Amino acid sequence: MDRFRLLRLLGVVVPLAVALLTGSTAARAQDSWDAVFLAGNKVGHIHTFIVKVSEKGRPLNNVRVDTVLKFRRGDDVVVQKMTYGTIETLEGEVLRLDTRTLTSDNEIRVYGDVVKGQMKLIMEGTQQHQEQIIPWGSDVRGPYAAEQSMARKPMTKGESRKLKMYIPDLNRIVDVELKAGETVDTLLGDGAKRPLLKVDQLATLDGKPRPELSSVLWVDATGQVLKQDVDLLGGMTTYRTTEAGAKADGPLKRSVNYDQIRNTIIKVARVITNPYQTKYVKYQLTLKDGDPADVFPNDARQTLQPAGDGKSAALIVQTAGPNDGAAGSPTVDPEFLRPNGIITSDHDRVKRLAQRAVGSAVDPWDKAVKINHWVFDNMRSNFETTFAPASEAALNLTGDCTEHSVLAAAMSRSQGIPSRVAVGLIFVDDPKFPSKGFGFHMWHEVYVNQRWVALDSSFDQSSVDATHIKLSESSLEGVSPFVSFLPILRVQGKLTIDPVELR
Repeated sequence: MDRFRLLRLLGVVVPLAVALLTGSTAARAQDSWDAVFLAGNKVGHIHTFIVKVSEKGRPLNNVRVDTVLKFRRGDDVVVQKMTYGTIETLEGEVLRLDTRTLTSDNEIRVYGDVVKGQMKLIMEGTQQHQEQIIPWGSDVRGPYAAEQSMARKPMTKGESRKLKMYIPDLNRIVDVELKAGETVDTLLGDGAKRPLLKVDQLATLDGKPRPELSSVLWVDATGQVLKQDVDLLGGMTTYRTTEAGAKADGPLKRSVNYDQIRNTIIKVARVITNPYQTKYVKYQLTLKDGDPADVFPNDARQTLQPAGDGKSAALIVQTAGPNDGAAGSPTVDPEFLRPNGIITSDHDRVKRLAQRAVGSAVDPWDKAVKINHWVFDNMRSNFETTFAPASEAALNLTGDCTEHSVLAAAMSRSQGIPSRVAVGLIFVDDPKFPSKGFGFHMWHEVYVNQRWVALDSSFDQSSVDATHIKLSESSLEGVSPFVSFLPILRVQGKLTIDPVELR
């Protein structure tokens, strides 16, 4: 069996990336439309509109951003919808927000109100109620913070401004610096050129520069963003246009030109001929605009050896089982055992499936292996679903790698086995695919014998091969489950992988 046919790539990558583009929405205009392109292909549109409202006689703005995306994943066509809304003062202070994302049968809703300098965020829609409180100052703006600021006061060459911007789906506040450069004749979506001010939008999160959250804005004299470029997924661009232009088919006159699977493969020069049997690989990594040490974690399976130049490193990945490496703590944080909005381990059907899978097994590792095998045997591949909670996966028994992983993790927790998911890369070796390389993937890990051990229910691997390269791991607890996928945006189109030693 080949890994391109069976590979469960992360469809959530595209909507997460496009969430970063909502900064191009209008602040001055009451109704605006933007066309969204990925790698030169039309994939959807963003509609922003502002409605005047009043609460207790106080005039406010209801700002809403609707995003619709349509792209291919192999032979399947995926349609995803996101809605983001705020209640704001006329000066732009956010008082209330409401984000709704549809990536499966269930709509995930995150909403909250600002009370005494805090935003209480609530996530619903997955049969689990999750809450989180984050500090929220009066200077925090929505994802359209840049255009909102420039519409009130256009920037001039050499000027810089600092803003705080909330990003939907990530549910994080990002520090943004705007730096105005030269006015340049800029090609727009209609083929015409206009003189526009180039403004770099530089993002910082948790005190660190985040290139994957940064962009280039092309701004007219009134402060309106007519074009936005983001260095992600082969190049993401939005163009300000009309409603008809935003909803029109792509340049090739087909509604779906972008294939998320084929367009996100990280190519390699050396083919790994037997990836399932490969137990040890030494990789040479180079990251275009950052240090691999900031992206790739060390664990029992993989060890990063930085080169010292801030952009390259050697990464050793090897198979590890429940008895390999040094033992850790006797216990883990309770978040890896309790149910949450995605890993719904207390759902009745999840618990019944887990009991059916483990049968009479008593040993935690035996249970984990049986659960992994049961999910592999009973889940059907479905590329249309991009990110569903375990409760939905248990009912439908269809999905991609995300559904395989969250279901196996939830079934494990229901049996008292701590679990988490891992997001990363896996080697793709389909003979029909002309360029070999790494695609994005997700698997799960369990804590047994005082060790985190990787399993992959998409491939029935209880001994995960060395072509699984981890970028992050997460319990998926809280109101921001999509944060775990952020490293994918960090490396796609910017990472070079060279397998230099295989065993």
